[in-house]
Amino acid sequence: MSDDEIKQLCLMDIDKILHSYDKILKDYPPIPLATEVDSSLLTERVIREQLNFNRDKLKKNASYMLANATPEHKHVVHRNRDGSVPW
Repeated sequence: MSDDEIKQLCLMDIDKILHSYDKILKDYPPIPLATEVDSSLLTERVIREQLNFNRDKLKKNASYMLANATPEHKHVVHRNRDGSVPW
């Protein structure tokens, strides 16, 4: 996602928040205005990008971290896997 697309999503979110206070982005001249963009398309793209990660790399990293964890950390991880630690 480009910086401009991220900027537009942020501006649209800010605009939604401002509307709940009966304000708009135009009330704050230094802030740029959001351009008309289909926010659902951008949101879907963000979700797709977040879901597109390297599972093998993540698994390898988790294994490495667990191998280097202290016994106390390992105990917490194993307890959490069993569902006994409500996080």
